[in-house]
Formats: sequence, C-alpha cells, structure tokens
Amino acid sequence: MPELETEQASDGVGIGEPSPAGLVPSQPRLDGVTEIRLHGVGGATPGSLLGEHPIQRVSGDTIAGFYRRPDAGGRHIEAYSWGGLTSRSSARVLWLLLLPFLLANLAGWMLPPRLLQRPRMFALYRIATRWAALAVTLNAVLYLTWIPIDYVGYQCGGLEKCYRRWSLTVFDAVVNHPGKRILLAALVPLLGIAVMLLLSRITLNRYESVTPPTTTGTPHREPARSAASLTGGLSHPDFWRGRRATARLATCHLAAAVAVLAALVAHTARSAVDAGSPPAVWIALALSGLVVAGVAVALVTETDRPWPGRLADTMLVTAVAALVVAAVFAWNQPAAPYREQELPGMGQAVTITVVTVGATLALLLATVLAGTTIRARGCLLMLSIAGAILLALHLVPLANFPAARLVGTAALAAGLIAAGSAARRAYDRFRWAAPFVVMSLAVGVLNCFMLGVLVQVADAVGDIRYLAMNRPETDEPVITVLINRVLAPYLVVMTAAVTLVFLVWQGVLVWRATRGPDRERIRQTYLAWERDHRPCFPERWTASTVSDAVLRDPSAPDPLRVRRWAGTVAAWRRVGQAPLDLDLLFTGIVVAAVFLFSSLRIRDESINGGPSWVISLGATVAASLPLVLILLLRTGWADPERRKVIGVLWDVGTFWPRSYHPFAPPSYAERAVPELQRRIWWLHDNGGRVVLTAHSQGSVLAVAALAQPPQRSSGDRVALVTYGSPVRKLYNWGFPAYFNEDLLRRLRVERWENLHYPTDFIGGPAVAEPVCRDVELLDPPTSRFRYGEPVPRVGSHTGYQSDPALWKAVDQAAALLTTERRQDGDPSHLRS
Repeated sequence: MPELETEQASDGVGIGEPSPAGLVPSQPRLDGVTEIRLHGVGGATPGSLLGEHPIQRVSGDTIAGFYRRPDAGGRHIEAYSWGGLTSRSSARVLWLLLLPFLLANLAGWMLPPRLLQRPRMFALYRIATRWAALAVTLNAVLYLTWIPIDYVGYQCGGLEKCYRRWSLTVFDAVVNHPGKRILLAALVPLLGIAVMLLLSRITLNRYESVTPPTTTGTPHREPARSAASLTGGLSHPDFWRGRRATARLATCHLAAAVAVLAALVAHTARSAVDAGSPPAVWIALALSGLVVAGVAVALVTETDRPWPGRLADTMLVTAVAALVVAAVFAWNQPAAPYREQELPGMGQAVTITVVTVGATLALLLATVLAGTTIRARGCLLMLSIAGAILLALHLVPLANFPAARLVGTAALAAGLIAAGSAARRAYDRFRWAAPFVVMSLAVGVLNCFMLGVLVQVADAVGDIRYLAMNRPETDEPVITVLINRVLAPYLVVMTAAVTLVFLVWQGVLVWRATRGPDRERIRQTYLAWERDHRPCFPERWTASTVSDAVLRDPSAPDPLRVRRWAGTVAAWRRVGQAPLDLDLLFTGIVVAAVFLFSSLRIRDESINGGPSWVISLGATVAASLPLVLILLLRTGWADPERRKVIGVLWDVGTFWPRSYHPFAPPSYAERAVPELQRRIWWLHDNGGRVVLTAHSQGSVLAVAALAQPPQRSSGDRVALVTYGSPVRKLYNWGFPAYFNEDLLRRLRVERWENLHYPTDFIGGPAVAEPVCRDVELLDPPTSRFRYGEPVPRVGSHTGYQSDPALWKAVDQAAALLTTERRQDGDPSHLRS
C-alpha cells in the first residue's frame, strides 16, 4: 500500500500558506481541500486558469494534465487542462475533414428518452442509426473512388495532352488500357482507406486507453458491448470503456469500404471494355456483397461473446480478397479505344448509393417516430404537408419550371420555422426527429463538399461538359461530368435561402427585444437593484444607465450613451435563447433539401431548366466549398487563436464515445472523465476533499465524472460549482436520453451551486433541485459606472471569472468541506 501523502510538514508549508519564494512545493500536500478548475471550450491554458502564479504539473502530461499553483484561501488550487485533447495541436484542424462522420456519430446520441425504456425499439434504433452511419462511410468511399478513377484515371488518363499537363507520366504505359488506368487511379481511395485505418488505431491508443478506476483495485475486462447499448447511460460503469467496441466498429467500416472499392473497380473495369460477365467479376461482386451483409450483422450485434469481432475480422479479410480479385481482373483487361464520355458503370453505382442512403435514413426516421409520442404528430403533419405540395408540383403544369419548385420549397421551410416558433419551447427537447435531422445533415455536408471537390478536379484537368449538354468548343480536354449541373446548384441556393430566412427571423426577434416590454423590465430590475445598493455608489462620481436624467428627456444629448443600454441588454438576453432555435434551422434545411431533391427528380425534363444566374451562383458556391475548407485548414494550422475557434466545434461534438461512427474524431471524454475520476479518488485516499469549479464544457465533464458511483470512493467529499453550464440548456435539449433530471438529481455531491447569466447563449439553469441550487446573476452586474469609463458591458458566456459572485460561491463550497466533519473512507490501497 503506498503511503498517504499527508505527512509532508517537513517543508514548513501549511495549507493556505505560500511556499518559500512563492513556489509550489516539490511534494505538494494532498490533504485538506483542493479546488480543481475545469475550463470550457477553446482549450484554455493552465496559466489562464490559475492566474499569474508559478505553476507545476502534478499529474498527467502536456496533452491533458493537472497543474497546481501556490495555495490560497485555505485550500490547494489545481487546474485540469484538457484542451490538448481537442484544439492545441495544429494537426487537430485536419479533423474538419471528418465533420460528416462527427455529425453521424452525434446523431446516434440524440435519441428520444422513451426509446431507452423500450428494449426492442431501442435495439431497432441502434440498427437503423448504425446502418445509416455505414451508409455515410460508403457514400464517402463512392466519391473517393469516383473522382480519381473517372476524371483522372479513365478520362484524363486516356488523353496524352491531359495527363502530361499534370506530369502523370505513369499513364504512358497504360494509355490504351482503361482497366489498368482505373486500377492505378484506385490507389488514391485505397490510400484514403489506409489513412482511416491508421487514424483509428492511433486514436484508440491515445484517447480510449485510459480505464476508469474501480472499487476492486483491479481493472475490469474490456466490455465488448458499446456505450450506445447501455440503458443506464452516463451512470453505467462501462460507459467510458469503449475501446473494444470502437475497434470492432472500425473494422466493420474498413471492411465495407474495401468491399465497395473492390466492387467499383470490378464493375467499372468490365463496363469500360464491354467485357460481358466474366467469372472474376461475379466473384468480386459476390464477395463484396457478402462482406457488406456480414458487416451489417457485426455492426448491430451487442453481446459479450467474441463472435461479432471475429466476424468483422473475417469480413475484412474477405474484402481484401475481393479487392485482389478485382485488381487482377482490371489489370488483365484488353486495350480499348478512348471514348469521350463519363466512366461506364458509374451511374449505376451512384444510383445504388443514393437508394441505400435514402433507405437507411427512412428507416431511421421511422424508428425515431415510433419512439416518441409527443412530437410524432407534428412531424407526421409536416411530412403530409410536404407530400401534398410535392404532389401538387408534379400535377400542376407550372411545376415544370424549377423556379416554381424553389418557391414551394421556400414556403415549406418558412412554414416549418413558423410552426416551430409557435410550438412550446422547453429546455428538454429538440423539436422534431433529432437523429434523422442530424444524420441527414451529415449526408448533406458530405455530398456538398465532395461535389465541390468533384467539380474542382474535373475543371482542373479539362473543360467540363455536364450531361445533356453539347460538347464545348475548345482545344482543351473535355471532361464529362455525370452529375446534373442544375440539381446541385439548386440545393446550394435552397440551403442559403433557408439560412437567410432563419437569420432574418432571429434578427427581428432581437430587434423587437430592444424596443418592446423586455427593455422596460430590465430597466425596472436595475432600478430595484440601485435602490438596494445606492449607498455604495456616490452619485457625484457615478452615472446610471437606467435612472440618468437624459432618459427622461428624449431631446437631451446623450454623451455617455446610456439611452440604448437597456435595449442592448434585452437584445443579449434574446441572443441567449437563440441556440434553442437552431433545431428549426437544421430541420428546415433537411426537409427543404429532401423536398427539393424529390421534386426535381420526379420528372427528368424538369432538371435541365431554370434561371441561368441561379445555376451559375449555385455552381460557384458548391465549387468554392473545398477552397474555403482549405483556407480554414491553413489558417487554423498557422494561427493558434483561429485554431481555438475551430476547436470549439470539436469540444462540443467529440464529447460522446464513437459508438455509432468509428471514424468520427476521437472522444476526449474517454480519457478526460476517467482521469478526473482518478484524481478525485487519489486526493480522497490521501485525506483530501475536492471542490470542482467548472465552466461551460468543463461542467459537462464534471457531471459525467460524478455520475458514476462505481468509479468513486464511497467516502469521498466533493462540492461542485458550475458556471455557464450547458448540461441542461443544451445537453438536455439535444441529448435528453442521457442528460436529464434523473441523472442530475442523483449526483452525490455535498453542495452544487450553478451560476448563470440570462444573457449566456450556452449556459443556463440546471433545474435539479434539491441537489443543485441555481443562481441567476445580473449581467451586467451593475447599472452604474464612473464618469470616464464605458457603460457596464454584458459578460454573456465569458464574463463569469471577473464576477465576485463566482469566487464567493467557491469560497463557500470550500468552507463547507473544511468545517464539516470528514467522513472516513478506505485509503488502504490505490485504485487501478
């Protein structure tokens, strides 16, 4: 048994007393009260958390570690800096490339809470979500294969003046052999699949290898079941132990990706030379189909038995065999003359992929609607309205013009937003079918960016000719593009239009707040505050933003700019509620996109018309998306401040384990939560008590760490102070099955005080009485200011640390743990 670190008085430093020269002792004391500060999104540094003091790392590493400053206020002060897991490294910006996979994984965790109470429906939901996530992977593989083998290998590789311009002399020996050109170009998607394999293995070791502490002193065997199958949610002891399950899912997706690549190579190589149906093609296609079927089974099986993992490994080996057969077949195909057309056989592959993605999304929508009763009627009503409009556009002659379809789509999106705004807003629910909406967004983001890449590549190697267009008069190589030139631009324009409608609506709400009764209510609130605090502010030296004489005389000059102050605060309070309306924007985009896609596809002749400016604008935007992404990657790589802004998305989106899509960016909580639990337990075993002071996303980590009784000592003493916390406002809104009143009210804490501003667009009340005491603070904290200073400014989400109310709450929590009698624990051994 390691000795407890309580007998360290030899350095002459007591609790609350600074060490000689104001430094942290070489062997910091662990008994007494320790305050652990947790930062929010953006990856704050230890220095920003602990102030201008000497600091020392006492646990962890430079990626995520615990740092201590000299004692103050009768307690030790530490900071858990976990930003290295998400945003500090310049390489983290490359995770932007994985945004569709992140959204696909995030969608799985947004299920209705009722599904957890219905085991069969919950199992069906996991099946539908994982199949939809697999469809996203296969959709990405289609593009990764389609772009190089069609536009580079087949079309450009068949023209000497095209491939020599790009120094692709490797095609010299195979210029007359389309099968060999296809095979050489297929090395690009194969390299992409290999990169995904490497990333999955590296991130498994770096993020998901930290096991939570246990009461037995020895680690449990890694569970084969994923966190997504645990009806106990965050409180289950195996929730953050998903290494084995994530590895199995990664093997499944890799096997399916290799199988699709093999099928595409075999099918297109046969079609390019009119080879008929040789046995090698059927063997490759049969093996690929077998792999996809086996993967579909291995993905959705949740059992502690080893056979799903063995099945996944077997499917990966089978996929490699299919790829070898396809490669041998493609390489041995005869020469064929060059034909100025798109790659034969690719159209069928695109159609199959579209049908697969649509079918899995439809299954997901059906399971979500079956798992909820409150909002199913509203969702079904919207679907019925969309179907009626779609039918009308099909039957009415005016519907032959795409402009009419745009008007119908805009009307549908506006009606959806209006219906949602009229619905009761609550903290506890995303309005309609959250998993379906977010999974559809994943598909949409992937296709928008990859279509942009497709257009950029085709335009780079030659002059583009879209389907149903005449050959352009040019001496440059002509590249025939399979996609329709109208469909993609219309989808881009529609998305921009829906977003604009949403922003205008939000702007109107903010503008109304500055001029309506909200402004007067704020003025009355601060007038009451001034009556209570008047002795503290001599009017000789100060001015007021709510009682100044200029407010009573509209014609009087306003040099201090106090007349608009109350309206500004009211506007910020409305901005604080705006994130709760984002579901209307996402749902509007998805519904309008599905509706427009269906209406444009319902008649082939309606696809090829429309205003030229719409087509040009949409095509330009779609093609520029990859360039915008490259710019974001470059600036994020070079500028730490911009990288921090980009990292905010990952701090929120990568909290959840990769239980639905294994190629999503890794979950930092898989490491952060167990490390925080271990630190709390270590301090307890050495006679300490802990105050967790958590901001924003740090409060989510704190709640997750405290929500697992088996991962805590039975006698530990923990107090919690959260500020700007989204555990209720956003996490219960987006993930109601996992962050809910039941979870929050079962937290075992000595004291939990949650501070929030009404102007905070992320944080809000926890609503978990009697465990949590919510305290709404005035923001700004005062309406008076000294002459020569600016008017009091709104703190919103970032102003808490300068508010004395926060540190008063922390002092009170520390005093509670100091004065009350400590409950004896069992420090007889260290936990694993």
